[in-house]
Amino acid sequence: MPIIANNVSLTAGSSSVNVFDNTNYQFVNEGTEIRVSAAVVGANDDVQGSNVNYRFTINNTEFAEDAIVPALVTGQPFTDSAASYRTNSVVATGQARNRPLLVFRNQTSGTLVVKFYIFISQQA
Repeated sequence: MPIIANNVSLTAGSSSVNVFDNTNYQFVNEGTEIRVSAAVVGANDDVQGSNVNYRFTINNTEFAEDAIVPALVTGQPFTDSAASYRTNSVVATGQARNRPLLVFRNQTSGTLVVKFYIFISQQA
């Protein structure tokens, strides 16, 4: 099954590009499952609007807007099966071609790193 995984360094006040852009999965078929896991490497005090947040949509359906990215916990593996880092698990519906969007935003005064791991089910 396809995986998109990487680290994104975000300076204070910046946003990432859509992590699906320029991949084979910038469009996915109807019925495709997408599981998103993410973690901030560093402190994130879970206050919405003042830390590292994310937005996740497929087409015009909003699954997360300004939602908090959990902090990476020492000793806890960062994998697809780690429930504490799972931010979304959805199935694309409605169209033959669906456009996912995942963007991270750093609202702190310093540079932080976000790890992300996206599982994409087999395309029909």
